[in-house]
Amino acid sequence: MQRACSIATAFFMALSCSDGMAEVDHRLSLSVVQIHAYPEGGPMFFGSGVAIGGDQVATNCHVTRLAHTIVVAKGPVRYRVTAQQADPRHDLCLLTVPGLPVPQAQLGSAADLSVGEEVYFYGFPRALGMSFSVGRVEGLHPFDGAPVIETSTDFVQGGSGGGLFSERGRLIGLATFLTAGKAGRNYAIPADWIPALSRTAANAVVPLSGASFWEDVNHLPGFLKRPEPLATVHARP
Repeated sequence: MQRACSIATAFFMALSCSDGMAEVDHRLSLSVVQIHAYPEGGPMFFGSGVAIGGDQVATNCHVTRLAHTIVVAKGPVRYRVTAQQADPRHDLCLLTVPGLPVPQAQLGSAADLSVGEEVYFYGFPRALGMSFSVGRVEGLHPFDGAPVIETSTDFVQGGSGGGLFSERGRLIGLATFLTAGKAGRNYAIPADWIPALSRTAANAVVPLSGASFWEDVNHLPGFLKRPEPLATVHARP
């Protein structure tokens, strides 16, 4: 099951299609921000991110990897990213955003999930306003110490780096990629990878190199060796 809804965010949130849904605490969306990544001389890329505390925002590296300048937006307000910690292989980047005045998400663990469990997504698909969708865990695929989450939760372009939350309100993953076609599957990298990266040194914002595990077609993990092509879920104009 999945259902997508639009959310108006300011100091209060209004869910536009709440009929039939379990009660959800939409204050979770306050930690979710929009990412604007500016390559030198090229078009801007859009994505999503989640504030995790300590002036850090977690997102996907494929959103920011071409950028010389990165800006985090919450509503009409913009904040400049001053540094980043990058793990391109796992498609996880942590952005340093001094003074970002949003609540931090509480980290959970994808390892605590069960197939069939309900999960919630918040992000900025298609570079528009905040969106919410609800779905279920459809698969848990062990990879480098934590399970990559396969989910029916709906996220599309612009949603990369958006937050996947458990029923307990914990951040358990970041929306990352999907398979194309009518039977497409959505995948989120686990939040379990965040603490280790947060302990590494931060560097200046510069373009990144290296393919992620799901882009490296010659070395795909077993659960991705399927005939459907893979697609990113960041957006560009």
